[in-house]
Amino acid sequence: MSKFGELANDELDRIRWIEQIYVMYPRIRELVELIGECHEASKITAEPQCMFLTGSSGVGKTSLIQQYLEQYPPIDETDRTHVPVFHAEIPAKATIKGVATALLDSLGDPAPDRGTTVTQGQRLAHLIEHCGVELILLDEFQHLIDNKTQRVVQDVSDWIKSLINSTKVPMILIGMPESEAILETSPQLKRRFMVRRRLAPFSWKADQGQVEFRKFLAEVEKKLPLQAASRLAEIDLAFPLYIASHGTAANVMTLIKQAARFAIQDGDHKLDAGHFARAYERRSIQGDEFPQNPFQVDLEAIKTWPMVQKEFENPLGTSNRIRPKQKKLTASEVLNRS
Repeated sequence: MSKFGELANDELDRIRWIEQIYVMYPRIRELVELIGECHEASKITAEPQCMFLTGSSGVGKTSLIQQYLEQYPPIDETDRTHVPVFHAEIPAKATIKGVATALLDSLGDPAPDRGTTVTQGQRLAHLIEHCGVELILLDEFQHLIDNKTQRVVQDVSDWIKSLINSTKVPMILIGMPESEAILETSPQLKRRFMVRRRLAPFSWKADQGQVEFRKFLAEVEKKLPLQAASRLAEIDLAFPLYIASHGTAANVMTLIKQAARFAIQDGDHKLDAGHFARAYERRSIQGDEFPQNPFQVDLEAIKTWPMVQKEFENPLGTSNRIRPKQKKLTASEVLNRS
């Protein structure tokens, strides 16, 4: 039997609590507020106020989306379901029909893939009006690049622009950093998304970055259902956590949650380096090239690792991987790469 089967109910409840932990740190809060400004301003402005948000995997885009959606849940009314905000994902190798189908499906159309792209667009516009949609969150924008066909990318971009124009509903486009190149191929779509933000990983390079990361850890610790202080924000744990997670919020939370599960299973009252060392072995981040477990060596040894030295030689915030800075690709190079 696994250790989970041996845990008491209160211990299982604490583990369930851990899985729900979420900290909205300042940069996330600012982005949520900015999305809210686009949402509310569009009710009174002549043109919808749209926003383009990019960020590497694991930096918190998905959690940000969920936080905003929770503020505006669907409301069942007498003759309709009012959907103030809805979220859809652009499918891989996207076409106009694929994007239209995804949006229709998210709004509850019973046969989202039925009809031509023209009739799909008409049904979608009708549903958006009928459901009282005020904001669309369209995720995975980088999937347009999967087509490798610039004509298809242009057609889908034009279709998205037309949807915004016809419905007057603002849209938040969300994607990986490389999706920024797509806007460069569509000047009219680019004009719609003048508000642009990139959500970067945490940084340790500057004092301000260290303060932000350690404050984040302190806020996470406040939510842990443990009896004693773990002092996650102290440098002895904070720095290995930063290195092991590559500065991405998702990786940080994965390690903390796993370490906390180990602590509860072991009957310990706080987290220590031993819990994190086991968590790192259990949940090690794909692509790590560290010579040793970051939680089993001292800080000065970590600083001598070549991949750590390389990170501090190059600007942070461009990726959630430790690797040399790469040449920025042009829009044409991104859309036509093999």
